[in-house]
Amino acid sequence: MSGYLGAAMFVAATLLLMFWLMRGRILKEKFTLWWVLLAIGVTVFAVFPALLPWFSGILGIETPSNFVFFIASLMFLVLSVQFSVELSRADDRTRKLAEEIAILRAQVEGSHATPTDAPARPHGSDEPSNAEPTEDPQGGKRG
Repeated sequence: MSGYLGAAMFVAATLLLMFWLMRGRILKEKFTLWWVLLAIGVTVFAVFPALLPWFSGILGIETPSNFVFFIASLMFLVLSVQFSVELSRADDRTRKLAEEIAILRAQVEGSHATPTDAPARPHGSDEPSNAEPTEDPQGGKRG
């Protein structure tokens, strides 16, 4: 198998995988962009193989394979920065949500913690109330 056929198969597999991951909502579109750019770059160099030594010569890189490694390193650097930014945003959102939940929980517990009067019994009723017994001022319990 020639290198060009291998590159074409790589591009096709990458694009199909990205499409499948996006369709299944496993991967977001903003992360797919870099993989599509990689596939386009590989396609350009597979269709026009003379461009690889030409670009590496312009940049002063003697071996075209070193140029490929350089581009791959740049791509990994960009992906790392993008993931770091996304992780920082997610961390900030998580912290903010945790703070809001804590505030809401304190408000709910505060509203339930205030003592309320026991439900009034109808006048003359002998039915026990569902309220917990309270202490009588003389030390006994009443219900």
